[in-house]
Amino acid sequence: MKHYITPEEHARVQRRRGRQALGFLIVVLVLIGFITVLRAGVGFVADLFDDTEQKQDYEDRLEGLVLFDPMPFDGIGNIDDLTLREAAVWGCIYNIQETQGGFDNYPTDPDTEQLLLPSVDVDAYLAKLVGPGFKLTHKSFEMEDMTVEYDETTQRYKIPVTGSVGYYRATVTRLFKRSGKLHVTVGYIPTASIDDSIINVSSDTPTKYMDYIFERQSGSWYLTGLTESETKPESSIASSAVSDQSVPMAESEVQDAILAAVDSGEASSEAAGAEQEAADTADTAEAAEESTASPAA
Repeated sequence: MKHYITPEEHARVQRRRGRQALGFLIVVLVLIGFITVLRAGVGFVADLFDDTEQKQDYEDRLEGLVLFDPMPFDGIGNIDDLTLREAAVWGCIYNIQETQGGFDNYPTDPDTEQLLLPSVDVDAYLAKLVGPGFKLTHKSFEMEDMTVEYDETTQRYKIPVTGSVGYYRATVTRLFKRSGKLHVTVGYIPTASIDDSIINVSSDTPTKYMDYIFERQSGSWYLTGLTESETKPESSIASSAVSDQSVPMAESEVQDAILAAVDSGEASSEAAGAEQEAADTADTAEAAEESTASPAA
């Protein structure tokens, strides 16, 4: 028996299928939208906590100081004058190299081929580090193996041709705030081996850490101090762990050990002497016995 579907029933079935297809499409679109929003939210939160750009910015600012390993200081006015000049000039040079890829836009001395660095560029680099209120008096200065001359007429520094300057390069590992100040933890990576014979640019392992302290002024953070960091290099942690495991002897224990060793040596000597004396006595008695037995024979 054949079952016939009326046009009304056919239309109703078609409408139901259409609603099901539309519902399925809406569900798919809702899921896609939810996943998109979720990914965007995760990306936003990740960007919110990602401080890679900030770390790089502070690396660029501090490169000049880290190069010359300054002593801790409290207040920018208390930093060593020569260290500040070295940091300002060479930090500016390294910054130009990083941002511009070279010195094509800068003139050189026609006779010595020395780079001519305008003092205004040094001022701009220093202002970003310690604030625009600090003014550096530009003049020539002596370094360990070179002289950096300053030409008052042209207001430019004459930078000697050299392959490498400084002892360390910087890597910022942590940013945190404490008592309203920003602490920038910097790892110091040596630029040369211990004997200065081989350039060690391939190493990325810091040998020490320092905290550069910044304070907020007019909406920006500027350097105001330098102190030792709570972060320690891996080698120091390992050495500390080893030293903690070995407990040093007290002075009285050391004296007792020495006396015990001396007494032991004396006792050994006395025992050896007694054994030798007993052996000699036995030999003497045996000889006397033989000598007595001889005439009877």
